[in-house]
Amino acid sequence: MKTVFLATALLAVAACNQTDAPANGPETQASADLPLTGDAPGFEAVAPGDYTVERANGEIDTITIHPGMTYSRVAADGTATGGTIFMQDGKTCFVVEGVDGQNCFTDGPVQPDGSMQTTSDAGAIATVRPADGSASTTATGGNASE
Repeated sequence: MKTVFLATALLAVAACNQTDAPANGPETQASADLPLTGDAPGFEAVAPGDYTVERANGEIDTITIHPGMTYSRVAADGTATGGTIFMQDGKTCFVVEGVDGQNCFTDGPVQPDGSMQTTSDAGAIATVRPADGSASTTATGGNASE
């Protein structure tokens, strides 16, 4: 369940972020080289709950996954968005209300601290954690801006 929550949160935050970053930047590459361990991700990643999403630049967004595959997000700058979530080709995808298209993410395994890295189709990486504070803070090497 934690894997699902984390993946969903990360994806939603990344889906709402309108900042573009190069997919092959040094931060993304450094994170991609780090080995991940933990439980494999699964559909549970879209379970209801509150999460934080930390991007490579240190900005932290908050996201709430609601029952019925919907979400609401508040970006680090205070901008609020929301929309729907669906699974496609093993990825978690987010549609931002009022915006054409979708943003899809590949979820990494849940780590021992409850966190999970997620990677956008453009290669941006972010870390998702339960917002209840039960997971410790770890830095990521990418930017989940798409």
